[in-house]
Amino acid sequence: MTLFGSTPPSIVSVFLSVFIDAFGGLVAMPVLPYLVYSFNGTAKDIGILSAAYQFASIFAMPVTARLSDKYGRRRFFLLGFLGSAAGFLTIGLSNKIWTMIVGRFIGGMFGASMPLAQAYISDVVGTTSEMSGKLRAQLGSVFMAALIFAPGFGGGLAQFTLQTPFFVATGMAIFGFILAYIYLTEPKKDEEEGGDDPEAAGLVDGEDTKKDKTEAENADNEKYTKNLLYIRLLWISSFLANFGFRCMITVLAPWLQYKFGWTSKEFGFLASGVGVIGIGANLIFYGKASKKFGNTFSSIMFGIGASVAWLIVASSRKTEDGGSGNFYTGPLVYLIGAVMSTTCNAIATTSNKTLLARYATPMTQGKVMGTTESINAVAGVLGPLVAGAVFDEGWQDWLPVITGVFYFFSALSVLAVYLHSKRTGHKVEKYEPKMVEFNTVMSELIFLRSRVHELEVEVETLKSRVGRKSGGEEGVGVELNEIHRHNHGNHHQMGVL
Repeated sequence: MTLFGSTPPSIVSVFLSVFIDAFGGLVAMPVLPYLVYSFNGTAKDIGILSAAYQFASIFAMPVTARLSDKYGRRRFFLLGFLGSAAGFLTIGLSNKIWTMIVGRFIGGMFGASMPLAQAYISDVVGTTSEMSGKLRAQLGSVFMAALIFAPGFGGGLAQFTLQTPFFVATGMAIFGFILAYIYLTEPKKDEEEGGDDPEAAGLVDGEDTKKDKTEAENADNEKYTKNLLYIRLLWISSFLANFGFRCMITVLAPWLQYKFGWTSKEFGFLASGVGVIGIGANLIFYGKASKKFGNTFSSIMFGIGASVAWLIVASSRKTEDGGSGNFYTGPLVYLIGAVMSTTCNAIATTSNKTLLARYATPMTQGKVMGTTESINAVAGVLGPLVAGAVFDEGWQDWLPVITGVFYFFSALSVLAVYLHSKRTGHKVEKYEPKMVEFNTVMSELIFLRSRVHELEVEVETLKSRVGRKSGGEEGVGVELNEIHRHNHGNHHQMGVL
């Protein structure tokens, strides 16, 4: 069986789009800090560059996600590829830090492929824990797959010039646009399923349709309101984890150089190794963890595990510039912590996103996922700015500790979801796409409508016969009454539907 053998073709197309988008961005990841230093920049400038991307995402992601709820996912995937290409090209042509910031801002304005993919999954398969969680884990693995190959590839391209990876990323984004334009399909909404428009076919009354739609929206909004407290707590959890993560990852390249003397070459190999570990964690361990412990406990336990892992990283000793460490107390300790943090983070993040998808209602999937990414973008603005300031002040050794503390409080936020739901007895309602249900109802409706029409024709025929034979035979009268009774029963079924 192939990796995505049981995955719907439309979802595979989305995975491909996310992979190409992520690959293009990650090709440039190990090079960006060194490009900043080539312009006499500092760690603060690296933080500002990262913050510029996330700052643009704060406004772009929720707007894009909500507009995609109304106008469709596909067109915003396509627009995202073009925007990413423009951003990469701007950085590649830059010779000053401020133009690089502009390029990062442009990229952030159009970098919404992940929330679009999350909403697309909900459109197609709903949010039940098994299928939804499986596809979200695969989506995370797609990103990790890009993380395996892209950084090392980018490090190799940097041997030509530091700008080369950004030109390649531009080409990848354009290539992604072409593939998405050809192969990516729009997920069908519930009202598009079934082939026939019941209102246009005269099967249902237009006013009844509007009334039913309003009632469905009100019911959906009521469920969303009941779940809003838990969604907000999960948003807080996501913010805290991402803030801590951004604090470390933004200045990881200069931190590794400061700590162990590692360059972009070692950093590229490290990022590739992290990608392999993340894929394994999502594909192998997430499914087992969610089945055994559930998504709530998985998010809590592995969030705490990530916290402990970053404290292990903090305990690694410096080997450069007179440091007292050696390979065993320095790089090896760091690698153990990095492996552990990557594994725990992958499972905790997937569990958190699956919980958010479950607490979101069918009509608020794009809104919740877009807001989630926007909140993460706020963390992505603040985290890099804090990291750059901490690094330039000479407090580099405290960065892993800061990350570990924020992961711990992230896990506590999910724990609050569990404790409150247990105390109140609140249970989230899972939903499946309404395609099957809608098609079944439509088929029954069409059958009943045609049957009623046949019965009406029979009634008219009998009336004509009765009219020709005044006082007609008793059997005809009995048959007429029986058909009227049957007809009335079918009309009653129509009314219930």
